[in-house]
Amino acid sequence: MLVAVLSVLSGCAAPSQVRLTGSPDIPGAEGVVKTSTSNDGNTKLDISVKHLAPPEKVEPGSSVFMVWVRGLENGAQAASQGALMVNSNLIGEMETVTPLRSFELFITPESSHTVTAPTGKILLSARIEMK
Repeated sequence: MLVAVLSVLSGCAAPSQVRLTGSPDIPGAEGVVKTSTSNDGNTKLDISVKHLAPPEKVEPGSSVFMVWVRGLENGAQAASQGALMVNSNLIGEMETVTPLRSFELFITPESSHTVTAPTGKILLSARIEMK
């Protein structure tokens, strides 16, 4: 059992942490993204935010915060990573995986979790570059 656990752990890169940059529209919000590499070479993301007001208070007509990733190459399209749920204490956490190694991660308020492209303003963002 211990050998199996050690072999799984040795296949993963050590986690690093990137601070999310906030928009002036939400000066109190802050967040971090912890990144690591999975055994299959994908990028694991552990996102946590705090002091993020409910989406409808940030942008009228919004009901959810969506997390997006977009490659750094010109013309790259944003891909949804899913909805970031924020609790009554204004704290949100989310884990996701992307095949991208270098990308921009950003959070937008949206009208629905089914949107296929970002339409809201970028509230929090970070540039991620895995080695």
